[in-house]
Amino acid sequence: MGLLRGATHDVWIDSKGFIWTSGDPLRRFDPKTETWTQIAEAPVPYGETLDKDDNVWFTEFTKGGAVGKVDAHTLKVTKYYPPNKGARPRRVAFDSKGILWVTDWEGAFLRFDPKTETFKEYKIPGPDPTPYAILIDKSDNIWFTSHDNDYLGRLETTTGAFPKYPLPVADIGTREM
Repeated sequence: MGLLRGATHDVWIDSKGFIWTSGDPLRRFDPKTETWTQIAEAPVPYGETLDKDDNVWFTEFTKGGAVGKVDAHTLKVTKYYPPNKGARPRRVAFDSKGILWVTDWEGAFLRFDPKTETFKEYKIPGPDPTPYAILIDKSDNIWFTSHDNDYLGRLETTTGAFPKYPLPVADIGTREM
């Protein structure tokens, strides 16, 4: 069977030179052999990042969606479901300790520890926080943009505080930081 048609959303490259694309579905391209591998168990990935071992982590941006991992060697997919059944995982990033941080479109951050396979939720105060773009600084604070509220926010991971900084212009489009 040939590759299914679908969308491509984000593109990443791992340390071995494989190209990964999220969208519909997750795919891996091998530039040496010029072949595509389709990851059928990840049909609708949204956010995507790589860990230190080249494993691909992704989100399913649907209500009750999973945070998933594709093993870089076996291509086996493992999915982890947040305890909040209404979560809508979106963007993902790793901090310096190997903790995966996930924006939850429903107004929170999800902290996922791959070693213990456990989640912790941090609710963002205020109306419709809609966290989208995510960036982790050298102190492991989580910076984000609010899609609907035009601010730059920060989760201070040591205190749980959420300072917010209004953007000088309307910003409904920041996707990456």
